[in-house]
Amino acid sequence: MYRAIKRCGVIGAGVMGATIAAQLANVGIQAILLDIVPTELTDDDKKRGLTKESREFRDKLAQGGLDMALNSKPASFYVPENARLITIGNMEDNMGWLSDVDWIIEAVVERLDIKKDVFERIEAVLKPGTIITSNTSGILAKSMCEGRSENFRRHFAITHFFNPPRYMRLLEILPGPDTLPEVIQILAETCEKGLGKGVVYAKDTPNFVANRIGVYGMFCVLKAMMDLGLTIEAVDALTGPVVGNAKSASFRTADLVGLDTILHVADNVYEGAPNDERREMFKAPDFIRKMIERGLLGEKTRQGFYKKTEDSEGNRVILSLDYNTLEYSPQEEVKLASLEAAKNISGTFERLKSLYYADDVAGQFTFRTLTEDLTYSANRIPEIADDIVNVDNALKWGFGREMGPFETWDAIGVSKSVAKMKEAGYQIPIWVQEMLEGGKESFYKREAGKLCFYDLTSKDYRDLPVKPGFILLPSLKDLEKEVAGNKGASLIDIGDGVACLEFHTKMNAIGDDIITMLIKSVDIVSRDFQGLVIANHADNFSVGANLYMLLFAAQEEEWDDLEWAVKTFQDALMKLKYLDRPVVAAPAGMALAGGCEICLAADRVRYAAETYMGLVEGSVGLIPAGGGTKELLLRNTEHLFEVQKEGLYPRQIELMPFIARAFETIAMARVSTSGPEAVKLGYLRPTDKMTVNRDFLIEDAKKMVLAMNMEGYTPPQPRDDIRVAGEDTLAMIRLALWTLHEQGYATDHDVTVATKVGYVLCGGNLLKDTKVSEQYLLDLEREAFVSLCGDPKTQARIQHMLSTGKPLRN
Repeated sequence: MYRAIKRCGVIGAGVMGATIAAQLANVGIQAILLDIVPTELTDDDKKRGLTKESREFRDKLAQGGLDMALNSKPASFYVPENARLITIGNMEDNMGWLSDVDWIIEAVVERLDIKKDVFERIEAVLKPGTIITSNTSGILAKSMCEGRSENFRRHFAITHFFNPPRYMRLLEILPGPDTLPEVIQILAETCEKGLGKGVVYAKDTPNFVANRIGVYGMFCVLKAMMDLGLTIEAVDALTGPVVGNAKSASFRTADLVGLDTILHVADNVYEGAPNDERREMFKAPDFIRKMIERGLLGEKTRQGFYKKTEDSEGNRVILSLDYNTLEYSPQEEVKLASLEAAKNISGTFERLKSLYYADDVAGQFTFRTLTEDLTYSANRIPEIADDIVNVDNALKWGFGREMGPFETWDAIGVSKSVAKMKEAGYQIPIWVQEMLEGGKESFYKREAGKLCFYDLTSKDYRDLPVKPGFILLPSLKDLEKEVAGNKGASLIDIGDGVACLEFHTKMNAIGDDIITMLIKSVDIVSRDFQGLVIANHADNFSVGANLYMLLFAAQEEEWDDLEWAVKTFQDALMKLKYLDRPVVAAPAGMALAGGCEICLAADRVRYAAETYMGLVEGSVGLIPAGGGTKELLLRNTEHLFEVQKEGLYPRQIELMPFIARAFETIAMARVSTSGPEAVKLGYLRPTDKMTVNRDFLIEDAKKMVLAMNMEGYTPPQPRDDIRVAGEDTLAMIRLALWTLHEQGYATDHDVTVATKVGYVLCGGNLLKDTKVSEQYLLDLEREAFVSLCGDPKTQARIQHMLSTGKPLRN
């Protein structure tokens, strides 16, 4: 059963309500955002002549929520224009609007009495069949359903979004006592494919899945830290990326969430789960309550476990809290032997294993906290969720972890770790012990291209369900669907005559292996397939060229080799662009520099909503030379030539404004903050389409290839009729750059690089309206790129980027 959700109402315009409304608008769902009417006029309201009857006053809180969402960082909207799909109002005048919506989301303060009052108001306007959900983070569904009508109860559920809703993938869904199964199905389908969420099916228990286990783990970290005498910064070093967690680790995450919020969750479990065997762990240490009394709540009060300030010279510094004295001091350098050793190990699995079995204080901390986390998670099944998959997904999607608890347990070795736990006196969950005694050594295993998980009910492995629309490249490789490959890339048969080119270098940086496979794939697809998708499952589509290799070649003055490498990449992308089969690129995450140029060479792009695309070569003192400069010129001017072909304008259209747009985008190394913004910047065309949930991205790209063939695909032909702006426009660009330099907005090197960009975009020192070929522009790109590689200031910029990850202005 599927019912399209077209209009939603959101009650509560606080941080969560407003940003949920923003995400609804991002995917084309009209949203009504309501909040209460303020009780009194402020002095500012009176100065502006407002009264209690003024619409602006009555909608003030909803408007404030919308403004907050529009100005939030990171951005809540894909593009600001999406806010037009949100209508604001108030709960006194506009509750009637909710009679025309398909889904009502309650997102008010976490108090049962207030939520019940809101539900009473909703019932007064509720039409039969409308779905009602609460965004509560821990109040039980059965409590919220008390006293409600049958229609309300049958269409009520909890949809717990994580903050910020646009970026956090997790959505916990749980039914009330009387919820219809089809309501849960509609919510899951809408939220998964429409809103891009990873759905976890939770049970009606205090704080559901992610917060129940996550807060327990946080309190275990606190106790181990105090017992072992570790500092705040040491714990964050041990609980961050080194073990597959987010960069914010433990205490930076706590500051972002808010200490008061964490304590509220802990208290909720303590009061609501009296039979929890680890209930006492949810009692906060004394210093946490003292922090709250002093207002040290985190980001919301600008001081928590960390405090941002300035030193005597005005430099920004971050101080850390001494939890014994509650005083702030400069962060200490963390020196722990096993931690330093782990940092030099490749792969999260191996790093985690080395820390877990280490004997020093870092090893003791990791063993204690991880063992507590793993055993507690195991004991919560089936109390909070039916299987290990939902628990693992909740912790990964809700807290940005690379692995969930049971995937982590597999990484350190179940049998070996259990032996160590027993030796230390820990009680192993009964079902885990039974699993091992039954000869099953892991929670997950891969068989015949399928991932299986251990099921507690059957006490055996079950296939992990793969939803229609998911194409998993590793599974296809297991089924021997790899057609060709090397260390950098693979060509995989994804069915129906379509192949997929997958990159798999670090950060998918482009080097010889990827270029070689790109060329080989074009030949294979032309001969044996009906079309090509370029996609992968990595966090980033591709971050561009391998800067280490580039810098080495420049420093060694290997100019012929460098020019050959650039020419080879250009030729590869021209082959891709003019392949006699449709090509669809499917980027997600970062698609920068060469990664962006690959997308520009494709016929169409099926992009993930969270695609960050840009020609960023200027940030390291270079220009796009894989055809990126040429393609941005074409994309900014192609509509002009189409107009002229139709004979609508007898005179040549002035190119300057369109060249200026392309120049500004490249010279400023602009990167989109979303897929839709990449369309606005000109990297993508309006005919390119978005997939919100990237799990469906490869399948959607494949469908696009098949549709292009069904419509009758005709490959494009190389251009030799590109009208360029010439030396007059180039002179105007040079004048603008001179002005910026004189005013102190551009360095000497900025001017050098930007002049090269302008030179290529204008076609060099040619007369206005001269027609040139694509190859001519590619030659200009390559010449400019190689010459800039020889500039010591460019080399300094590349070196700085490699060492710090940040651009340098010199």
